[in-house]
Amino acid sequence: MLNNIKQIFEDTHPYDDPTDKVIKRLPKEIVDNYINKTKLRHAGVLFGLQDNGNNNPDLYLTKRSKQLKNHSGEISLPGGTFDQDHDKNIIDTALRESEEEIGLQSEHAEILGFIDPQISLGSGFIVTPLVARIDPSFTPKINTYEVEELFKVPLEFFLDQDNLSHEYRVFDGNKWSVYSYKYEEHYIWGLTAQIIRKFCKNLMQ
Repeated sequence: MLNNIKQIFEDTHPYDDPTDKVIKRLPKEIVDNYINKTKLRHAGVLFGLQDNGNNNPDLYLTKRSKQLKNHSGEISLPGGTFDQDHDKNIIDTALRESEEEIGLQSEHAEILGFIDPQISLGSGFIVTPLVARIDPSFTPKINTYEVEELFKVPLEFFLDQDNLSHEYRVFDGNKWSVYSYKYEEHYIWGLTAQIIRKFCKNLMQ
């Protein structure tokens, strides 16, 4: 399956202006009432897939430490904020943060492509997900200050639409779609679920 994923995403690339890409697909009232009043920042995350030997790759996810100020205890993809002093581009961001959080060195990650940028409500982040194949030899080294737990979920779990839940929530007076998955004891929702759902849609087109 990873080879098929590589073919699907091989022509994708990070956008020079991901903010513009996000704004173009948002309703005007949300742009006027939220986007134009929010200081937007850029972030990169790693959508890391690893072959499990059954032609069904696993996706790496983290449970954020309860010590963190933002989104503590939530399920997320490895990644973080673009740092103009250290990162040439959003690829550097995703790889640098992944090494900091779970000990993934760049030589253990083969870049396959990119998922369209997504917006994180509340934090004002425009997030670009980097799809990568994780080498089987990768041995995690968790930064316990940032990550409470690193775990893997079979991709086939997310491809099964029966595992996807949807509801509407009101944020700053605007109604937003919120997606979620429940895998074992883990509740995966918000931006992370949104990115996973987008990836699965690309895969099933």
